[in-house]
Amino acid sequence: MWSIKSKTRTNILSLTILSLLLIGIFSTSIVASSTYQHTLAKGTDDFVVELYDSTEWKNTVDSSLTPSDWFEGEANITNAKSKATLRGWVPATWNTYDVLTSIFMREFFNSTETFALLSIMDSQGYNETTINANYTTIYNFVYGLRSVWNYTTNEYEENPSSTEGIIIFPDPLKYNVMLDDYNALAEDLNGKFAIQFSFLGLSFPNVSADEFLWQLIFSGFATSGPHGNYLESLVSELGCENTTVSGSTLIIERYGITNYTVEISYGERGMMSSFTVKDISDEVIYKITSSNSEWLFYLILIIVSAVSVALVVFVVVRKRKHKR
Repeated sequence: MWSIKSKTRTNILSLTILSLLLIGIFSTSIVASSTYQHTLAKGTDDFVVELYDSTEWKNTVDSSLTPSDWFEGEANITNAKSKATLRGWVPATWNTYDVLTSIFMREFFNSTETFALLSIMDSQGYNETTINANYTTIYNFVYGLRSVWNYTTNEYEENPSSTEGIIIFPDPLKYNVMLDDYNALAEDLNGKFAIQFSFLGLSFPNVSADEFLWQLIFSGFATSGPHGNYLESLVSELGCENTTVSGSTLIIERYGITNYTVEISYGERGMMSSFTVKDISDEVIYKITSSNSEWLFYLILIIVSAVSVALVVFVVVRKRKHKR
């Protein structure tokens, strides 16, 4: 009789747990389709260059470039290390002029060129007020601040090499609006000020979706959760032609000396966790991996707790068997 009741209770409990799991899965899917939340958490990410095949890099990517052109410091040396500590974050707002100067002009022009271009525009009445009146989108986002120690084969300095921003837009659609508005504005500016810009030898370039995404990756881009869904939506909304998504990883097809692939994974906190370059034969020629000290601590804590619970259950079960 006890055995039958026990089996009945077990079956009911199993069905209850299964139902809760299914409800959780379906509700998560519904929420994920329309809502993204940042998953930033304070802590330090430790990075290491696991592999750098300089010969294959030069034959594949560019003989005049090294990984140090993408990452600061000695990123072109195997076993070089870097770390980044997230200090905090705040909600922030940009308008189109902020996007123009903070993202696009910062990428394509140095400070002297930027000042010259803005001065020409302002002298003709094409200033911040005019631009924001013509392009009215408001961008709400999360701005994080982290201290970064550049890649090195030596011990870290006491003070960080730089302070960098982390940018997360809750709505991936905003990136598409941002790019469309910039390209329309660039065409407008190049037409209005062609003569003045020609004296400087400058113009605003048209930017493709894939180029824009590549630019963002090295400018503090981070994802919101669910991260895989966010990346899928981002790539889809932008209309990228050479970028796909697998889980929480961007897979970018690029061309240098030959075709090559860059795979960039994003961790639980939404920031880059690994960076891999593969040649045309799918062989890894460069790889950066990371670990997070805070997440490692919690992982160890969870494992210890699980083992403790298992031991307690084991002891209780044994005692009950002995009583019988």
